[in-house]
Amino acid sequence: MSTLFAITLAAAATVQPSCSWDRPGANPYTGNTDAAIDRYTDIPERTRVKLKHRLAYGNPDEMVSITRDAITGKYNYDPEIRDMHFGAASVCHTVTRSKWSPKRDEPGAVYCVDQHCILVPKICGNVSRIARPRPAVAAVPPPAVAPVPNWNDHVGDSELGLVDAPLIEDVPNLRTAGFLPAPMPAAPVEERVVEQPFTGPPVPPIQPVFPGGSVHPILPPPNPPGNPPVTPVPEPETYAMLLSGLGLLGFAARRKRRAAAAAAASTAA
Repeated sequence: MSTLFAITLAAAATVQPSCSWDRPGANPYTGNTDAAIDRYTDIPERTRVKLKHRLAYGNPDEMVSITRDAITGKYNYDPEIRDMHFGAASVCHTVTRSKWSPKRDEPGAVYCVDQHCILVPKICGNVSRIARPRPAVAAVPPPAVAPVPNWNDHVGDSELGLVDAPLIEDVPNLRTAGFLPAPMPAAPVEERVVEQPFTGPPVPPIQPVFPGGSVHPILPPPNPPGNPPVTPVPEPETYAMLLSGLGLLGFAARRKRRAAAAAAASTAA
């Protein structure tokens, strides 16, 4: 249904600002349910379509109890009832039920879509509106901040069984006072000095340079009396080279003798 048609229906209906709903069922709604929903022009059209569909198939959210001072059910509702349709096409903005008995209880069906709720009392079928407040979101408390410890506060009056240590200046020796164990006697250490002869390579002498660029080598000191001069011993590589040379010479001489003998034999023949 178009918005223009809904506005036309709203203008055609008889609107009263305030009514007393003291006798439920005395003037029930006899009009069309879809027309009643379309008169609520402040509700979005898409939401109105869903509400009309649910009312046509009788698919309420829940059945509530309507009393003088409250509307109670599974959800929380405001006690005020607004925009109630009654008769053929009459609408009352504010509906009071102050003259109801405190014990009176009327059942009603509630249909809610997108926080827009329609109330239809069973006794009269008057299409009206109620409000369902959003559930309050519990505020998350801020994280507790640990108090800064005060080390000057007294920790308690219970005796912990601890012995106070004496002051350092009152105890000249902690071992004699019993705070440290007695030292273990150490075994005597015999001190011996072993002279090791120098067996390293000879250190080359430092060649001092005198003014003018002349170099005077520093000669080693002469052997002290009683120590003969040391004769150098040939290395094993020297012996190997000498034997190899002797072997080559013998091989050459033998080859030369064989050549001479072969030449003499060929001449005699």
